[in-house]
Amino acid sequence: MSNRSVRNTLCFAIGMVLMQVASAQLRYAGSDTVEPMIEAAQVAFARGNAGYKLQIQTNGTSAGFRELCTGRAALIGASRPIKTEEAQTCSTAGIQRIEVPVALDAVVLVTSLKNTWLKELTFSELRTIFDPASSSKMSNWKQLRPGFPDTPIRTAGVGIKHGTFNFFSESLGLKGFIRSDFKDFNDHGGTGRFVVAEQGGIGFMAMGDALAMDGQLRIIGIDFGSGVVVPSVESVLAGRYDKLSRTVYLYMNTSMVSALNPTDQSFVKLLINDTDKLVRFANLIPLRSLQYQENVRKVGFQR
Repeated sequence: MSNRSVRNTLCFAIGMVLMQVASAQLRYAGSDTVEPMIEAAQVAFARGNAGYKLQIQTNGTSAGFRELCTGRAALIGASRPIKTEEAQTCSTAGIQRIEVPVALDAVVLVTSLKNTWLKELTFSELRTIFDPASSSKMSNWKQLRPGFPDTPIRTAGVGIKHGTFNFFSESLGLKGFIRSDFKDFNDHGGTGRFVVAEQGGIGFMAMGDALAMDGQLRIIGIDFGSGVVVPSVESVLAGRYDKLSRTVYLYMNTSMVSALNPTDQSFVKLLINDTDKLVRFANLIPLRSLQYQENVRKVGFQR
């Protein structure tokens, strides 16, 4: 074999190795609330695994569970626990799963910086704004509170396929419904951008995404009955924002994770072992250290 042929063979072999490192079998689907944590893990992992890129599809919590329970995704993010019917679908398909709590989050209400009057709302007012009955009865802010201007109310948030939608509606006692004229988006960033441009806009979104847009919009304080609470790490941890705070999760298809290539398995190990650090990059609120130790034990990885 000529020197040129040897070099070509070596280059081809090296290229194949690099392609194997860069090409991930592992696929993430589900919640865009949890997705920034996955992105942070990918950045950290790529430092020692150049070119590694996870397959990511932020299609909402409900869609994520469908992907998990039909064997199309080994790893999903969820902004709520799995529902009974979803768990039954997994069981019927013979899919074993692990639930991994990863952080605390809160659903916050945001408005435009152009809005000079909306600093706080009572929980009752918030419910009234998003009540399905308000679609035909309440079209401007003056109708909500006499001191507010005669400015159109423009509501926004993620759509019904998202766990955040369901959590928000259920928290308000609206049983999975919201006023029909609200503007729905595929992700929290879309909600934020809409509100930024609308003086009379109000949107619900994950706190981490709202904090990532600091300086572009304003987070509204909510009075649950004992004074106005501005959502923050401190108020969530103290339980003062409890009606709109929640735990977010990762779910894993155990057989698919076990069958991953060594590089993908190493990524999952980093994700579980360093969750407490990764959630901070996503503006999520870390859980107690004992919970993360339990996660490591549950998944079967050792620190």
